Amino acid sequence: MTEGHGDDLYRYSELVKMNFSSNIYQHADLSALKAHLASRLDLIGNYPPPRPRQLERLIARKEGISPEAVMVTNGGTEAIYILAQRFHHSASIIPQPTCVEYADACRMFDHIISYENTEDLTTLPADRVYWICNPNNPSGNVLMKGFIDYIVRRSPRYTFVIDQSYGSSTQEELLRAREMQGLSNLYIIHSLSKTFCIPGLRLGYITADPSLINLLRPLSQPWSVNALAIEAGLYLLEHEPQVIPPLDSYLEETERLRQSLRQIDGIRVFETKTNYMLCEMDSKTAPSLKDYLIHEHGMLIRDCSNFYGLSDHFFRVSTQLPEENDALVEAIRTFMAL
Repeated sequence: MTEGHGDDLYRYSELVKMNFSSNIYQHADLSALKAHLASRLDLIGNYPPPRPRQLERLIARKEGISPEAVMVTNGGTEAIYILAQRFHHSASIIPQPTCVEYADACRMFDHIISYENTEDLTTLPADRVYWICNPNNPSGNVLMKGFIDYIVRRSPRYTFVIDQSYGSSTQEELLRAREMQGLSNLYIIHSLSKTFCIPGLRLGYITADPSLINLLRPLSQPWSVNALAIEAGLYLLEHEPQVIPPLDSYLEETERLRQSLRQIDGIRVFETKTNYMLCEMDSKTAPSLKDYLIHEHGMLIRDCSNFYGLSDHFFRVSTQLPEENDALVEAIRTFMAL
């Protein structure tokens, strides 16, 4: 497992006052969920179901598909590792930069990994797995739904893993599970952890044709999803509380933050379709910026130097409260002038 993922709050918990490192909104209103879980703490005294069928049925109803086309996982990360195990010793194409967990999982299960280099694509075996994060992390860009639909349907020999974990953070149209049933080469990863800002509970799921899901189930460990996570999933999907600001206003604030960062000399800020953005500094490094922000201002950002293809000049931030965003801009401006 790669150290240094977003939100390494555990390293700096006593210092952090503002957390821009995770792509999760840090001020989510989870009061209703907390109250519900507090009333259900008796669940921890018994084993959860080996397979969370009730939650899978609820997800299936929301998605408009069969429960047999849904597999609940211990976060999107377990989904990634199960899929890597399913295709062990395969050739995997992982366009960069993207989530580092794909390559970690593929290495664990002895994949031949290509970062989409032209020379690799001419020599790799014809049977391949393509890993596509959409919306992408760390860039925040989103591939058009029609484009992904087209390449999946016209390339039946290739397997596609489309990770839509950050789908709730964009207004762009993405693949819908009910529209993709019947395809024998597509798996879609979803994350309730990110949708409802509960990464500590670890809750995700895979959708695919039932024949494909049946091949994955034996690879999952019994009780991989704990009882409180299952209960949280059931509550959240039944009630769908608004835990973050309305998406249109949240993304407007994201663009305001992006434009403010762009005004700082020596920083390039990439366009984004999500609530997070990738930044590059001309001369100074992300580790030094991270160290300065955490110790001088109590702010945590994501150093992106461990993303394949990115140097130590790249960092990522996510949009938080307007006053916090303004404070971040001024702190970075001060650092760049040192």
